[in-house]
Amino acid sequence: MIKETQDPSESGPPRGRFTIVFLIHEAFRRDLDRLRAAVSSPKMDSAKAQRLGTHWEFVKDQLHHHHRVEDESFWPLVRPKFAGRSDELAVLDEMEAQHRALEPTTEAVDRGFEAFLKEPGDRTGAELAAYLAEFRTQLAAHLEDEEQRCFPSVDAVLSVEEFESFGKATAKAVGMRGSARFFPWIFDEAIPVERQAVLSMPPPPVRVLCRYVWEPRYKRQVATLWTD
Repeated sequence: MIKETQDPSESGPPRGRFTIVFLIHEAFRRDLDRLRAAVSSPKMDSAKAQRLGTHWEFVKDQLHHHHRVEDESFWPLVRPKFAGRSDELAVLDEMEAQHRALEPTTEAVDRGFEAFLKEPGDRTGAELAAYLAEFRTQLAAHLEDEEQRCFPSVDAVLSVEEFESFGKATAKAVGMRGSARFFPWIFDEAIPVERQAVLSMPPPPVRVLCRYVWEPRYKRQVATLWTD
């Protein structure tokens, strides 16, 4: 589903072929900030708490899929390119280790949501907000590491065809049903040139569905999720 179709001679988005990955990273940062603020709201009821819990499960699932594709498809694709380059290989090792290190913090947020959903209130909301803040800090450090220490060197060694194989693995992990939520989610607050660049990747039916069905529906859902 996701493939590179842009003419190399054309001026592309400022962050190049990693644009879609940057948008995914920014969606994680953005929604963790939103969740932290929302669970701290004094105007909370069970229905709103349940919607926030459902959204956390969505964010967590997206993170799981994102890291699984990297661990199972992307890093194995890149490693042979760095044969004999110990510094670059060490960075890949760190990325995988950071994925594993996020698991206990993710589980802490799960426990925080479990208590919050049972009894939404100031105490459980404050505890959950603290877990979310810790998770956001740890995840943001990992994402920044990837963006600054990993992407430039990977971009320099992968061909268009090899990068397309990573796109196909991403598409397989997301699936057609998942695309209905995935694309509007990463386009939330994206600048137009980057949104357009990513939206040019999937086939025409997906582009039409995204513009006229998925994005309007997502915007209606989000409007009720983050407001008191």
